[in-house]
Amino acid sequence: MATPPPSSGQFIANSAADPVPTTAIRDQLARVVNSPGLVSSARLCRFLTHIVNRTIDGDIDSLKEFSIAMEVFDRTSKYDPNIDAIVRVEARRLRSKLKAYYEEGPGTADPVLIGLRPGSYVPVFRWLDSQPPKYREQVAAKASDRTCVAVLPFVNMSPEPEQDYFCDGITEEITNSLTGLSGLNVIARTSAFHFKGASIDIREVGQSLGADLVIEGSVRKAGEQLRITVQAIQTESGYHLWSETFRRELKEVFVIQEEIAQSVAELLRVQVPDAQGRNRPSAPNLKAYTAYLRARFLIHQQSPETLHAALDQLRKLVETYPGYALAYSGMAAANGLLSIFGLVSGREVYPEVKANAERGYALDPESGETCAVLAQLRAWFEYRWDEANRMYDRALKLQPGHAQTHMFRAMAMLCQGDIEAAESGLTRSMELDPLSASDCARMAYVYFVKGDFEAAADHLRQSFELDRDYPEARFYEGLLNFQQQRYDAVIRCLSPSVSPLDIGLVAAAHAQADNLAEAEESIARLHQLARRQYVTPLAQGFAAIGIGDLNLAFQCLDEAINHKTSFMNLLAVEPFFTPLHADRRYAKLLKKLNLSPQPTR
Repeated sequence: MATPPPSSGQFIANSAADPVPTTAIRDQLARVVNSPGLVSSARLCRFLTHIVNRTIDGDIDSLKEFSIAMEVFDRTSKYDPNIDAIVRVEARRLRSKLKAYYEEGPGTADPVLIGLRPGSYVPVFRWLDSQPPKYREQVAAKASDRTCVAVLPFVNMSPEPEQDYFCDGITEEITNSLTGLSGLNVIARTSAFHFKGASIDIREVGQSLGADLVIEGSVRKAGEQLRITVQAIQTESGYHLWSETFRRELKEVFVIQEEIAQSVAELLRVQVPDAQGRNRPSAPNLKAYTAYLRARFLIHQQSPETLHAALDQLRKLVETYPGYALAYSGMAAANGLLSIFGLVSGREVYPEVKANAERGYALDPESGETCAVLAQLRAWFEYRWDEANRMYDRALKLQPGHAQTHMFRAMAMLCQGDIEAAESGLTRSMELDPLSASDCARMAYVYFVKGDFEAAADHLRQSFELDRDYPEARFYEGLLNFQQQRYDAVIRCLSPSVSPLDIGLVAAAHAQADNLAEAEESIARLHQLARRQYVTPLAQGFAAIGIGDLNLAFQCLDEAINHKTSFMNLLAVEPFFTPLHADRRYAKLLKKLNLSPQPTR
């Protein structure tokens, strides 16, 4: 039952010996939401104002995740916090802003602290002394209904330094095993590997990743002998909760990985599902598994050279072991990345992607990875959206904490025009992969599609903070500037790029700025580039739209669909294509992609 609301002359005494009057709280709220760090973020100001006012009114019973999602973030009654983590993610952002406000910003001299304790959405109010009290350090603490675990890269203690791929593989397999536990948030590989080789306090790692528990360890592989040392550390206190050393023969590596995951589950009192065994590697033997880890190590580096090298290794692997499911899915993923990055035509690699994705799934339909790779084939190459959605759902049922699957599913939903599902999925992915520049960039793109340019720019800044040269974020920044008719900014940020789509967008910006000679120079640059490498027809399509040559634009976009250019899947929602909407040829292009027209935003 809610307590009676206090009048303006009453006091709130929820966290201090000396209660704070409501007038002082409201004055402090006004100072905070009008500060430079928060005034530009309408959503965080709305969030903070809502929880403060509800607490002042005595209605703290309503400050639950479900209610906040509907009242602050406009979610419907179908909201599921297990799928959509927006309240938890925004609470973490709010804590970070409050920490900066009180420790580095104008709040250093303020009389009242407004804070948020871990695990609660009820704010606390305290008088501040001249010396910052210890509880200020709690302002940025993470709130979550789940325990969050990060598995840091295991240190290679082997005599051979080239065994890094093996250590990384063990780290990733333990992470993947934990993603199958529904009671945990497991930080994704991308974010955890930010700390590879770094000497940093575990408490700082926990704060950066939003993790309650960190798993770290070392691997020593000498001949056929294996020693793995593992420890679990509570990030808030720095206490070691558990440690163990496994000395086994190399062939028992699969058993060790499962034992570590089981130990972590027992430590956290998380129920291990009966189907946990389905996340075991489907390797036929240790030799095959080691070769797969080496190829996967190359795939994660995501350069043209390493992707081609991984493909060569995996093709040889399936010649020797034709029943190895993950090797087939790995080949499909590597070819898919080459296509997504625009390094090859999607049409060129499609037959091999299709054969390998379907073969991998047929061999192991209980693997979250084979399901996710097949879903990507159905969505991005075949436009079979309903089948893709079902396969993504199956992948997440098998591995509910797999960040990359949440991300790819979100982008597929965006292609179909379901922007709310896209935002929810990316929010969940960002919660699991908080240091991912790509997730920040893609969330920026979702906000760009929604027309929320302020939020889009904010997420692009976050992406650049994580990777200042991230190409996808730079491309989205160009699209954002173009839509705002800031053509000089488009030209400035994309002119140094050698990416065909960037060059096409620069040509469009020059044309819109009446710099026709420079536009023609950019188009000539595309033609020169095409003599040396693959260039998607979409690049010239961008230029044609900017110039206003719609006949050429439709011709290029039709060819781009035939080439299976990934970005064409966003045809229904991408604002750059708005000049084409009134032409009946636009509907025909959408039909080829099995997409429906979406309302202009």
